[in-house]
Amino acid sequence: MNKNQIINYWDKRALSFSKDKQAELESTHAQAWIKEINNVTSIQEGMKILDIGTGAGFLAILCAQQGSDVTGIDISSDMIKSAQQNAQHFHQDIQFQIMDAEQLAFEDATFDVVIARNVTWLLSNTQEVYREWLRVLKPNGTLINIDGDYGKDSFEDYSNIPNDHAHLMLGDTMLQESEAIKQSISINQQQRPQYDIEILQSLGFEHVHVDVDVYQRVYRKKDTFYNPTPIFLIAITKAFT
Repeated sequence: MNKNQIINYWDKRALSFSKDKQAELESTHAQAWIKEINNVTSIQEGMKILDIGTGAGFLAILCAQQGSDVTGIDISSDMIKSAQQNAQHFHQDIQFQIMDAEQLAFEDATFDVVIARNVTWLLSNTQEVYREWLRVLKPNGTLINIDGDYGKDSFEDYSNIPNDHAHLMLGDTMLQESEAIKQSISINQQQRPQYDIEILQSLGFEHVHVDVDVYQRVYRKKDTFYNPTPIFLIAITKAFT
């Protein structure tokens, strides 16, 4: 699976994804997520924050609402358009750019917080990805990665989930395409978040904050925003050099 196929997939999803994220921003899920983020590091006015794989701008808008200076990037141009529209809808001034999460066009030590949600499962060289994200993080800054162990689940079979969930309206063709993308990326053959922890430790981070219960707190109800795959949160603080 090459990068152009992944871009094409997310371009096709942009319109419906944007509507979902706008609705989620107007739901109790939004406040649940900002609470979880603030429990890790307090998002404050004037902080420089990078939202990687911003999609339709969900986390970028949440952080901007706290008064921070947010930049959101995504490899899909259609997603960036959706993010810009959503930011305008919520009256937030956010800089969005089309950019590859694996090759960031920023100087070293630019951001106080680097955050991503449901991104690393789409990226091939996990160690280099983490290294690149840490490169643009300021000393004493925080990296937060929210993702799921998607490799152990099938995107094509939700028969055991009778209620609403986030993938309910995608349709068989899009679910099959998503499954093919997932299967083609090596991180999804690994057990997570253990795999991520080992990589971060190999990069010199002895203390890795891991929260596997965030899933139970945010997704208490199986509603339209429910993620069938248990979500985890990883956070590390970059030391002064």
